[in-house]
Amino acid sequence: MDEIQTLKNNTDSLRLSQMFLRFVTSLSIFAVTVFFTPNFNISSFPILILSAIIIILFDYLVSIVTGIHDIPLGRGFVGFTCAALIIYVTQFFVDGYYISIISSLIAAAIYGIIDSMLPNRS
Repeated sequence: MDEIQTLKNNTDSLRLSQMFLRFVTSLSIFAVTVFFTPNFNISSFPILILSAIIIILFDYLVSIVTGIHDIPLGRGFVGFTCAALIIYVTQFFVDGYYISIISSLIAAAIYGIIDSMLPNRS
């Protein structure tokens, strides 16, 4: 019984460290994306952090509900479209964050390109 509890604790700490690593990686990618995307304005660094958290949460919820990241198509066009929508919708939840529809498509492409260069996080 103790072995099962130890395994559960190790799994929980691994998930927490993976989420933290995903946050730091996503925040870095997002900062670069904001810099290179036209009509994409974030008023301050705390707003950048908050928007990265919101985007990670939306991405997590979409992957749970749809399972979209579990299939090859989910990492292609469908994943790109979901990323663009998540980046665009975030502006309605974070004050000081503005992006146009066209810019959200550009940002999703930049985010996807940079994210594809990173090692797999599975």
